[in-house]
Amino acid sequence: MPRSTYYAHRAAASARRVARREEERLGDEIRVLHAGSRGAYGAPRIHAALRRAGRAVNPQRVERLMRKYRIVGITRRRRRGLTRQARRAVFAADLVGRDFTAPVPGCGWSVT
Repeated sequence: MPRSTYYAHRAAASARRVARREEERLGDEIRVLHAGSRGAYGAPRIHAALRRAGRAVNPQRVERLMRKYRIVGITRRRRRGLTRQARRAVFAADLVGRDFTAPVPGCGWSVT
């Protein structure tokens, strides 16, 4: 390994420490915002909240930090029943008379 690589790595150590500290601070902010939403906010909303607070941060960085610190938003879905009977439903007429027996195949359905 060249000598210049060693010195470049050594010179960048302080910058790496600063970046790591900044990442931890951002992780703490994300934790606070997530706890403030009672655990509901995911990465898009956390990113939007950080932007509103004046932090210029990349959405992918927020996602990565949330994955790193195992912060997961929840989806609260409203339960809705899709098949509900109408209150004043008009039932179809019983054309067969509820008699499903046929003496010969195909003759029971020719009711007019």
